[in-house]
Amino acid sequence: MALKISFPHDEAKYEAAALRMWHGLAAVELLDHDSQDWALLLRRAHPGTPMAQVTSPPQVRLQAGLEVLANLHRAPLTEHLPSQTAVSAYWAELAAERAARWRHLYADAAVPMGQGLELLRAFGTVGAMPAPTVLLHGDLNPGNVLLDAPRGHGAHWLAIDPKPMAGDPGYDLWPLLSQLDQPFAYPDPPAELAARVRLAEATLGVPAQRICEWALARCVESILWQWETWQEPERQARTRDDLYQVRLWAGLLRH
Repeated sequence: MALKISFPHDEAKYEAAALRMWHGLAAVELLDHDSQDWALLLRRAHPGTPMAQVTSPPQVRLQAGLEVLANLHRAPLTEHLPSQTAVSAYWAELAAERAARWRHLYADAAVPMGQGLELLRAFGTVGAMPAPTVLLHGDLNPGNVLLDAPRGHGAHWLAIDPKPMAGDPGYDLWPLLSQLDQPFAYPDPPAELAARVRLAEATLGVPAQRICEWALARCVESILWQWETWQEPERQARTRDDLYQVRLWAGLLRH
């Protein structure tokens, strides 16, 4: 067993509810919890190696991660969760303020940054971007997928540390597609990302266009968050390198 005690914050408020709805299917099993102490008692994953640290080929890990996500999205929504649309609306407002403040840092990428901001605003507007409503993990990056291979049982992957919402399944894909290894350092990054998007579309049934729209919106929001959070010139200069990712996702949307 493992005991997890979280610092009180909004993103952790509904973790127990999501774990209950997943019933240990593709996510760590919740054994007990105390909402007042923000404490979760979980069944431990063995050996618990994060997907980011496994040396199998990226395509194999990506397929495994996508299958985990597909299983998470199949869970019935039987408890209240925050709406992804409402959360996106809040983020869009913050991102617009930050974009105005840090405009000088992305003058050479103003068009794709603006496109990402518009998409984020649309995703936060009821009815503007209709999609199925599923139980979202909210942060399925490769560090939040652990290998569970107990003695005498087959190996499988389990998700941890959800920041759950109810909303568009396309929201959940960006971390897996862009953070599994270093796709932006490949010899042909657009081709590599396009292949990953096609695999995600085939596995989850989310249209490629919607996957790229969410990736662009979330990439822009992430860059602006980093500039707002770490304002040291050296750190902001390093984050500017990520504008290449914004341009790449915007380019995929044009094809």
